[in-house]
Amino acid sequence: MKNFTKVWGFSLTLGTIALVGAVHADEGPIKVGSLATLSGAMTLPESPEAARAVFDRANKEGGIQGRKIEFIVQDDKGDAGATAQSGRELVDSEQVVAFAGSASLQDCGVNSNLYDRRKVLSIPGVAGEFSCYMKKAFAPVSVGPARGTLASLYFASEVIHKDKVCAFLLGIPSHSAGNQWAVDEYKKLTGKELHLLDTSVLPNDDMTPHVLRAKAAQCDSIVFSGAEQMDLAWLKAMQMQDFTEATAVFMTPAYTSGFAATTRDYPGEVYANSEYEPFLGDSESLNDWRALMNESGVNLSSFAQGGYISATLLLEAMKRIEGPITRESVTAALRSSTGDKALTNPMMGLPLDVAAKADHISKSATKFVKLVDGDWEVVTPDFLVIQTR
Repeated sequence: MKNFTKVWGFSLTLGTIALVGAVHADEGPIKVGSLATLSGAMTLPESPEAARAVFDRANKEGGIQGRKIEFIVQDDKGDAGATAQSGRELVDSEQVVAFAGSASLQDCGVNSNLYDRRKVLSIPGVAGEFSCYMKKAFAPVSVGPARGTLASLYFASEVIHKDKVCAFLLGIPSHSAGNQWAVDEYKKLTGKELHLLDTSVLPNDDMTPHVLRAKAAQCDSIVFSGAEQMDLAWLKAMQMQDFTEATAVFMTPAYTSGFAATTRDYPGEVYANSEYEPFLGDSESLNDWRALMNESGVNLSSFAQGGYISATLLLEAMKRIEGPITRESVTAALRSSTGDKALTNPMMGLPLDVAAKADHISKSATKFVKLVDGDWEVVTPDFLVIQTR
């Protein structure tokens, strides 16, 4: 009897601890993670900063079910080892319920198996990897480099009706599969061949040899993928080589007020892909985002739009949960966000479907802007929707 009493008392104690733990889990903060490249050669701070602003505002308004959101951002330093370590820490040690506002250069490739095993989902604000759009643990809000390249090629030939479309695409390993996909899908969509394709452009290249190749081929339009400084170097080389009659179509990094001001006197036609509702425009859909970013001291950019949208959509999914907010319930709420329950934001051209069977690669929507007297003007009032299958 004495031994039984001890065992019974021990069992009661364990049950009490479990009950206290459950109460604490339901009443403590809701942990949301974010992996971003905040140091190294290329940094992407605006997305997690924008997401934090969204969660901070939600906390001031009472949180979700009375619980505050604890937003935990890890810097992966642009290093795959650090990305893996940070992912494990957020998932296993911090026990985050989901990810939002992530802007990592290799999260999708490195951590997708971990997220699958732990049944945790990510809504990246910036997804630079082609694999992000095919891994089931990820539901990116951004158009991304590959789909952006396809949209830009289509825009050049089918919207502004250029005949000799040439593509000079970033030749780093992480972009190779996406580059090939974009070129292949362009041919299927239009029935046309590119006049010239160059996938050897590197970030520190002298752009002059590439421009001379485009000039020799008599390209009438050039789709160029790169960071903002690469875009500026490309235009400078075009002007130095007296080749400004060719139209330049850039990706989202070129769409900044600084780029427009720097290239004010460039004599040729320049376009850029904005991905979302162009943030330098005057659409009412920008009002809440712009006000919150200004209030929070976050630089206005397409990356900040991605972080804001991803955090806003995660909040919307969590608000649909009637029971306790846990990793399991958040994953279930996101997975059920499909069809007429897909997550929407007016700055996006399409709803975000987060079902396990969702197709994130074959359909995208973006807008294009044109450089005019040092400013960007919207040239596609409606979103340009690209459907590949």
